[in-house]
Amino acid sequence: MSNMLRTIGWTLSFGLLAAPALGQEPKRSAAWEMHCIICHGPDGKANTEEGKKKMARNLADARWQATVSDARLEGSIKRGRDKMPTFGKKLNEAQIKALVAEVRALASK
Repeated sequence: MSNMLRTIGWTLSFGLLAAPALGQEPKRSAAWEMHCIICHGPDGKANTEEGKKKMARNLADARWQATVSDARLEGSIKRGRDKMPTFGKKLNEAQIKALVAEVRALASK
């Protein structure tokens, strides 16, 4: 087997081992687990009982994400929005920015 084929084989094998199992959500941050998952769920789609009750936003909607800035997301996390509580006193700036990045990573392609 040529070196190139070996490299491709190792890359594919590593990629399959490193990827989460099909249908399994990637691990969420501690801040997400503590503050966001109850309404938005592990996938951000708000298909939880609490999310449905509060009519929480589907954060995985790529079309919606394209309409909001990072500053808007940060503001919503800090000050709350509609039925979403405020987290500005519970989370520091780094945690808020990390949550914004986590929300961005949810966007459905």
